Amino acid sequence: MENQRIRLTKKMLKEALVRLLEHEPLEKITVYQLCNEAEINRTTFYKYYGSPSDLMNDLQSDFINELEKSLLEKNCPVSLQMILTYIDTHRESCKALLRAAFDNGFFEKIMSLSLITQKLDEQVSPRYSGFRREYVKEFVIYGNYSIISKWLKSEKPEPPEKIAELIFEIIEKI
Repeated sequence: MENQRIRLTKKMLKEALVRLLEHEPLEKITVYQLCNEAEINRTTFYKYYGSPSDLMNDLQSDFINELEKSLLEKNCPVSLQMILTYIDTHRESCKALLRAAFDNGFFEKIMSLSLITQKLDEQVSPRYSGFRREYVKEFVIYGNYSIISKWLKSEKPEPPEKIAELIFEIIEKI
């Protein structure tokens, strides 16, 4: 169990990473920059993380755990609208995470949450089976990624329910 000081230090580092990701890709962010942004020393950073990538992995895990917890706390069926509302509430962090983490599978980790895969299975037309069903699901996942990315980048984003309606309308036509 981490004490309050450790949790605060890690939170400061994660917030610093999100701020830095707004301007630079992860691979260009140094430990020095992170420590300077978080106002901690490098020894403290290395006490908890080996690299900025390790910090990114921890940030992603936290986000996925919080998302899953948020979805489980609801006493209603999981819906895309709930997911989008959660993402909208954490818009800046999500933008930074999605921008920085496409190559390391962050979006796939979100889309592979059991609650989300269950909903996706319900939505993909039953007329597809076998390998076709898997390809259609892959198409839906990456199509969703593109729509959500564009939505997150929008200066005047539509409400989450409108994006959820659009995505379900597209899925129903598949």
